[in-house]
Amino acid sequence: MTKLFLLRYDTERDPAQGMGGFLDKVIQVHRKHAIPATFFCCGGTLDGDRALFAAFGREVAGDPLFDLQDHSHTHIGLGYERGRPLEELRANYERSFAAHRAVFGKAPVGVSICGTGGKDGPRLQGFDQTAKSRAEFEMMASLGLRMINTFLMGEDESRAFVDYGRLGHPEIMGFPSGHGDTSWMYRREHGDPMEYILAAIEERAARDEHMPVMLHDWVAWLHAGDQELTHVVRIADQARRLGYRLVTHLECLQDEALWRR
Repeated sequence: MTKLFLLRYDTERDPAQGMGGFLDKVIQVHRKHAIPATFFCCGGTLDGDRALFAAFGREVAGDPLFDLQDHSHTHIGLGYERGRPLEELRANYERSFAAHRAVFGKAPVGVSICGTGGKDGPRLQGFDQTAKSRAEFEMMASLGLRMINTFLMGEDESRAFVDYGRLGHPEIMGFPSGHGDTSWMYRREHGDPMEYILAAIEERAARDEHMPVMLHDWVAWLHAGDQELTHVVRIADQARRLGYRLVTHLECLQDEALWRR
């Protein structure tokens, strides 16, 4: 099995919120070090500065290092026990997809599920758990979705790729999601942030397991110690040293042989 390393940025902050220079630095660093990454962008963030993000989209268009996908319009949550009404969820994602079309010239095919901080109740164990969660998944499929977090009962979201054939959509890929930097970098729940994440990569590699790392634009830019994305380079270097193939989510979708066993 090829061990896959999935680096992503959940792109959530308006550029006016201290994020100036972030996108330029991302382009510079990721190209210099050949680090592929997926940017799951909130539609509301794109709408906050359409000209800036359109320029970013034009610059990275056709560059396989950069994969642009969706993170809802207002950080709305899917798959929660007390989730929002289906109509509200659909309207939110339709608005977000419209922002992607307006800014990047195309609709996204991938979504990363947003965390809601508990305000919608506990997260369920999968889209297959309730009639409401199944309807949420069907709604996303109807919008042209082709990839989303692995979110099925009995599957380990942080390790497993799946297809959603059990819900009638084998064309939709579930991807591993985990190791969010809000816990290890922002809140520092595991001690030294870099010691933790580098050790986590080493542990996964020793088990021949895929490794997801979930960054956030605002954590990477405002809480990582410098604005050179030094920690991102160290993470990528560690993954390569341990035999990982660094890929975007879109690359996995386009080449099923990478993740299907």
